[in-house]
Amino acid sequence: MTSELDYEMEYNTARELMKIPEYGRNIQKMIEYAKTLEDREERNKAANSIIKVMGQVNPALKGNEDLTHKIWDHMFIISGFDFDIDSPFPKPLKEDFEKGPDPIPYPSTEITFRHYGRIIEEMIKKVSTEENEEERTKMGEALANVMKRAYLNWNRDSVEDRVIKKDLREMSGGKIMVPVEVELMHAKDLIDPALKQQNNQNRGRNNKGRNNNKGRKKNNNGRRNHRN
Repeated sequence: MTSELDYEMEYNTARELMKIPEYGRNIQKMIEYAKTLEDREERNKAANSIIKVMGQVNPALKGNEDLTHKIWDHMFIISGFDFDIDSPFPKPLKEDFEKGPDPIPYPSTEITFRHYGRIIEEMIKKVSTEENEEERTKMGEALANVMKRAYLNWNRDSVEDRVIKKDLREMSGGKIMVPVEVELMHAKDLIDPALKQQNNQNRGRNNKGRNNNKGRKKNNNGRRNHRN
């Protein structure tokens, strides 16, 4: 038995992909229809009407010239960049939207001192280019304290200043020399407060454990004496 009404069913798999789904398929169909109008003036009128509807669909883009420009760009993108109308803004170029983003440059060299990290390596390279020796030494002292903090965050045990100065000299290729008499900041002033608190908590647990053990020994001695 066939129905008296014929329904034209349009499945999603058979539909053209939406260029900008946020605007919905009806906007895309309106633009496709406007492109078929032969009279340029009629196409311009239709385009302006569509822009108003797009502004209602996406109200965040209304009331600002830059954002209005974006709506016009969106309409040209949805149209496939071949909508022949008069636009108040320069028409976007198809190739500008088709090319992918510039690749992210990844460092090709291995980090020699991993506990300092690549950022500190880059800072050392930058300071090494300073031509004024006095300025380079001053910046080197500040950089040495940064390195000491990074070292202590990696290894919570204390580190001698001579180790940091030696690493800085080696990493800079001998261009940054921190004088022997210069003292770096104390570890307690450099260590991350969160790590410092964690260390204190660990010490507290250890001390508590020792006290408990002492208490058990006393109790055990008391029991022995009582038995005797």
